[in-house]
Amino acid sequence: MMPWMVPRGTIHGIIGENGAGKSTLMSILYGFYRPDAGEILVGGRPIAIADSQAAIRAGIGMVFQHFKLVRNFTVLENVILGAEDGRLLRPSLARARGELQRLAREYELQVDPDALVEDLSVGHQQRVEILKAL
Repeated sequence: MMPWMVPRGTIHGIIGENGAGKSTLMSILYGFYRPDAGEILVGGRPIAIADSQAAIRAGIGMVFQHFKLVRNFTVLENVILGAEDGRLLRPSLARARGELQRLAREYELQVDPDALVEDLSVGHQQRVEILKAL
């Protein structure tokens, strides 16, 4: 059987009936669960994903059904949360703002980096989650 290929730089959704295994599959790909069988290939090579950081390093991101956003933070603050560099945040914010704007244009996911998440519609909050994963 040929492995299912996901082209680099693409976004995919997994749909199916309740109980079909969508959450289990994503939990395996994101390092929350260990697979009982099979293998995960990245770039044609098998990899072991021990945790979410390993998944991220392998280029695998996940958008959760229930958003993991800080409502009283801006879009930009939510995107860099947990990925800030060093003690001085300002250089990280400037770099993150540019990268956020680039990704928003590239994937047509426009959102105001300075908007408070609590003021955004559910659809725009989902965009923020997707941009975080990217």
